[in-house]
Amino acid sequence: MARPAALSALIAAHHGRVPPRTGSLIVSVFGALVLPAGEALRLSDLQEWLAALEIEPGLVRTALSRLVNDGTLLRERDGKAALYRLSARALKDFEAAGDLIFGRLLPRPTGDLDLLVIEDTGRRATLRAELATLGFVPLASNLMIRPAWSGRAAPEIGGCLALSLHANAALALRARELWPLEHLASGYRALIAHAQAVQAGNFTSAEARLARLMLVHEFRRIVLRDPFLPEAVLPKDWPGSPARLAFDVALQHVEG
Repeated sequence: MARPAALSALIAAHHGRVPPRTGSLIVSVFGALVLPAGEALRLSDLQEWLAALEIEPGLVRTALSRLVNDGTLLRERDGKAALYRLSARALKDFEAAGDLIFGRLLPRPTGDLDLLVIEDTGRRATLRAELATLGFVPLASNLMIRPAWSGRAAPEIGGCLALSLHANAALALRARELWPLEHLASGYRALIAHAQAVQAGNFTSAEARLARLMLVHEFRRIVLRDPFLPEAVLPKDWPGSPARLAFDVALQHVEG
């Protein structure tokens, strides 16, 4: 029986990346299929699902070993069967990512941006690296900036002066240099096309599970990189909201 075209297109999108990241796809398996059930995952089940997505068993085993070694997954035994579950550390990160992917808790831009002036020039490189992990990007060698969200206070970091900047036309002109907006917009538009195809498709229960996995994987790749900028800074016709709507509708379709 031929695979639905919408599912084939999602699989082709994954394999079209160089190289296709099997570890990232396994992370999506846990976020889309395993975490909601709160269970461990048998290696045999994972290999079966990923074989249907044309992922070789050897790539699966290699990716799992890396995820265990970096502390994302825990490996267990049930008799002869190998099981994998999320570590406590990863579980917290996955739940936060799930809030964003599934729309349970979305950032709400205030219209301002957090601006940090690095005053301790001797620690500039260290501070820039630390601030990058908090979502800041460099505006100048000693200036770091990120969008302000409701409920997210500007960090108090020694050696830095915290200021607030209102979004304006001048910053909008710089936005494409500061954030990968063209890449994100392209990803969102591709996601919309995939989601619309999924919504129009007919799936068996097994195909629907795979379509859900691949749809979540494609959306996750983009939305977790979205800085959620104020509207005044975004390009016109920004596809973020339409992509989320298309994703939500398609997800409902494959969830029955």
